Order: sequence, then C-alpha cells, then structure tokens
Amino acid sequence: MKDLSTDELAELRESFDNCDSNGDGWIIVGEFAALLLALDQDLTEDECLLAFEMTDADGDGKISFEEFMGWWTGE
Repeated sequence: MKDLSTDELAELRESFDNCDSNGDGWIIVGEFAALLLALDQDLTEDECLLAFEMTDADGDGKISFEEFMGWWTGE
C-alpha cells in the first residue's frame, strides 16, 4: 500500500470518520453511497453498490479503515 505521510493519513482518517456517520468504526453501504454521491452526483444506486462491493475486500458487508484507505489510494 502507498506510504502516506502523517498529514495525509490524518486527512484520510478524518474523511473516513466523516463518512462513518454513526461513529461505529465501519462504513456501511448507505454511508459509502452518500460519499460517492457527494463526489459524483451522476452515479446510479447500482454503481454505488458495485463500488461498495469492490471496496469491501473481505466481503463482510462493511468497509474498514484499511479497506477505505486502499480504495482512496487506488490500491
């Protein structure tokens, strides 16, 4: 995985925490879809679901910070 500076890692953690609306340490499909739609309002629900499934590397139905970091950095 790409080496991130301390500042980049802190910014990424802040983005993750902002997306994790209930503060449980995981991003669920609705939270991730809200982030994707904020970034690109032209996405369909199916596209959001597909992006979630691709990001949820272990298939447990939620995105961890590590999975989010991989998605964000493109790795």
